[in-house]
Amino acid sequence: MIPLSTLNKRTYHSIDLLKVVASLLVVAIHARPFEGDHYPLFISLFSRMAVPTFFVVSAFFFFRKSPDGAQLKRYLKRMAWLYAFWLVVESYMVVESYFILHDWSLGKTFVIFLCNFFLNSTFSGSWFIMALMLGVPLVWALSRRLSTWWIVGIGVGIYVGVTVTSNYYPYLPSPVQTAVDDAYRALGLFHNSVLPAIAFCAMGKLIADHEARIAQWHRAGVSVALLLCVALSAVEVACHEARFDDCYLMLLPTIPLLIIWVLRHEAKWRLPYGWLRNFSTITYFSHFIFVWLLADQATLSPMGRYFVIVALCVLTTAVFRFLARYIPWLAYAY
Repeated sequence: MIPLSTLNKRTYHSIDLLKVVASLLVVAIHARPFEGDHYPLFISLFSRMAVPTFFVVSAFFFFRKSPDGAQLKRYLKRMAWLYAFWLVVESYMVVESYFILHDWSLGKTFVIFLCNFFLNSTFSGSWFIMALMLGVPLVWALSRRLSTWWIVGIGVGIYVGVTVTSNYYPYLPSPVQTAVDDAYRALGLFHNSVLPAIAFCAMGKLIADHEARIAQWHRAGVSVALLLCVALSAVEVACHEARFDDCYLMLLPTIPLLIIWVLRHEAKWRLPYGWLRNFSTITYFSHFIFVWLLADQATLSPMGRYFVIVALCVLTTAVFRFLARYIPWLAYAY
């Protein structure tokens, strides 16, 4: 078995590259570079792997340090600053969403904002941060009394329920559909909340717990298993039209296998990995602004608009990193 000291010296550059790919896939969800028959295959299959990947990776890096309560507080503080930074940056879009596009009373607006703060999004993509801020501490607390396998089982059970009521909604009996619709109106969309994140946060901890053992797994076996899961994922996605395609069942085995495959293939290229880590985070949040700004742009093709948005994300990363030398609080962006 590989010693812990050796694992602690790993660079995890392959994870950095995976995060860059995942961030570009998230951009594809909202920029929609593909049209027609290409959209379901690329977005519903591949792009939907991106956010679960971020959940597993975030939890993996947190739990591999065997964190105590103080480390959990530091983690939550860091995530809270990330949330606050992008809430300020996207404040105009938030004000437009809550006050301009609706004629709600001030009291109703506050209630909806508070509900979305914890359960969905206040600004675009913010549900992801809150899902981590709730999911990671929940897994951490449960691990004090339960084994990680039990926590994964609980998370998987919740995830299956979320998937059935979203992806497989058309197959539910009419009374169940009515109950789901009522729950959506009251609580928001389940698939954009902490509920599906619990399983992937627990999987991140499971991988962290068994990292030394995973390092002994045969690469070929992991590759075959991953390819099989991707193929079965394609079958699941292609076999029916989902109401919401954010979650599908084959993500449960595919995402942890993807992370394990990446861990078994450490990148050794000379690349600016710190820059790439910052780019993946900044791209995840800033691209919503550029999608919004270019929404009515008719001179660009869908693919052209996608590359323009990515280029703007690259520029934003470069500007933030440069200015952070003189304005330290800009580092909260990443």
